[in-house]
Amino acid sequence: MRHSPWLTLAIVAGGLLLLGAVAAIPEGLRPAGVKLPTLDFSAWFADDAELQVVPESDSAIAADELAALPKAARQGAGLLEFPEGDSLGFQKFARALDGAATRVVRVLHYGDSQIEGDRLSADIRGMLQNRYGGMGPGLQGMDPFVPMASVDHRASGNWRRYACFGRPSDREPSNLYGVRGIAHRYEGNSASLEFRNRNYGYERVRSGQKLTLYLGPYEGPSEVKVYYEDSLAHIRYYAQGDPGLMEFKAPRPMSRVRVEFKGESPLYYGAAWDGLSGVAVDNVSMRGADGLGFKRIDANHFTSSLKQANPGLVILQFGGNAVPYFKSAGEVERYGRAFARQIALVQKALPEADVLVIGPSDMAHKVGTEWESYPFVDEVRNALRKAAHVQGAAFFDVYKFMGGKGSMTDWVARNPPLAGSDHVHFTPNGAQKVGKALSAALEQELARHAK
Repeated sequence: MRHSPWLTLAIVAGGLLLLGAVAAIPEGLRPAGVKLPTLDFSAWFADDAELQVVPESDSAIAADELAALPKAARQGAGLLEFPEGDSLGFQKFARALDGAATRVVRVLHYGDSQIEGDRLSADIRGMLQNRYGGMGPGLQGMDPFVPMASVDHRASGNWRRYACFGRPSDREPSNLYGVRGIAHRYEGNSASLEFRNRNYGYERVRSGQKLTLYLGPYEGPSEVKVYYEDSLAHIRYYAQGDPGLMEFKAPRPMSRVRVEFKGESPLYYGAAWDGLSGVAVDNVSMRGADGLGFKRIDANHFTSSLKQANPGLVILQFGGNAVPYFKSAGEVERYGRAFARQIALVQKALPEADVLVIGPSDMAHKVGTEWESYPFVDEVRNALRKAAHVQGAAFFDVYKFMGGKGSMTDWVARNPPLAGSDHVHFTPNGAQKVGKALSAALEQELARHAK
């Protein structure tokens, strides 16, 4: 059955609006059995020993360079904020992209529910793959928590999900979650996953040529079968202790791949459906996360997982889930310092990658009969910008792009609406507006480094 182009995004948006509506109901009045993601504030109060202040320099683009850019890229002018005096900008990412003709250059886009369904990531992927090559939707979980607009991802079997954020009952006892911070294990003796192309969206995302499975060591005998467009292409057998990385290459780009698993399940950290070269953009949506969960992953394991993925750019888009909980500026300041430690963790593992922090949008709640911005949105934005710049990372200010304080109410009132009635999440139109602006800003910055 063919879906309308915006059906998946509409489903995602509707689910987020429902989540926001339930979140507004006091705990004691919520329907029985309803549980929302919880935040773990303990990480906010850890010491700051791992923070290190980096030198600052300037990365402004020259006027003549800006004039030479395509119109879409010029619209992103000034939206990426680098530490004062930073003359390097995204030099590391640009250097990695120089090698995209012969290898896959990854972009890891971590974020909260604002990026669910591939929102924002899809626009970044479309721009980068159009400019540098590449194909496929990138790294996915084994069983989709929220359907992606960019790929029809199906799974069968009883997959259990583990996450480094959210409810403690979702934790994996070993604290091994892979690079996504989310792992799966199927219960029983068999399971499957499948990627199918959709007939809309960016063209290059609709097919892939290399399937990579990231997983922990095998815990018992297992069989893996890979089908390309209904034809069996690979059968592999694994024994206890075999290494946890599998690659399967197709003879040509394929629009459909299916994997069948049989035997005892190891921990699966994800499946990447990519090209043989070019750019892959991985959407890692963490509903309910405050961005501090990376420190809950086993440190050596997370470091090795990041190195294995070897991204040229890591995007951290968080803050929105923390905003409603703050009662004082001191709490926000501690959160900012804790977030800086997450950046430092990534930078230590990936010294040759650049990091971009995306701050929260404006968010509103009901005060009497009126919608007003949450009291500490400004402060959270400022704290995350400071954390980024102290660590030498870039910052993209969604709050400022929207129009600042009170802009969420304006975005809800637009025709068509750019944000949902929960006054927290973007509609598909709003997400695309932000995604296009972010992509334009990235394109502008990369053009500055073009040879």
